[in-house]
Amino acid sequence: MILGEHVLRRLLPGLDPDQYQPAGVDLRLGRVMEPEGPAALLHDDTKVLPRYREVEPDGDGVYELEPRRPYVWELEPEVRIPGDKAALFLPRSTLLRSAVTVHTALGDPGFEGPIRVLAVNHGDEPYRVARGERVVQMVLIDVKGAGLYTGDYGR
Repeated sequence: MILGEHVLRRLLPGLDPDQYQPAGVDLRLGRVMEPEGPAALLHDDTKVLPRYREVEPDGDGVYELEPRRPYVWELEPEVRIPGDKAALFLPRSTLLRSAVTVHTALGDPGFEGPIRVLAVNHGDEPYRVARGERVVQMVLIDVKGAGLYTGDYGR
């Protein structure tokens, strides 16, 4: 079951009022990074991640996404997913209507830390997006009988 706004306000207090949506919570754009160098996922879950070069916004806090380039977005605020919930991360429809896709993964029960997503501008022109704008909606769903996150990317 997807959790609604009234439940989310109790589970995730302290967000700005405009971040609570009827069926989720909007997360804001924090940092923007470009992946550089080799990466791999090999036998026995051996991970080789690329380096990340931080992209600086202009003087107004606006990032410019070049066409057909991957960017890693770090979202704000950091999240703490309750132990009996999982999180889906979905792009705001304005991005999709502007030819910008956001690729995400499932947030496991008990994950704590920053959320990073992959964004790609599929348009022919640069796309501008301001730091602090709502870009991804986090949707919480109930999970029964789950263990807690023990991966490499949370705290």
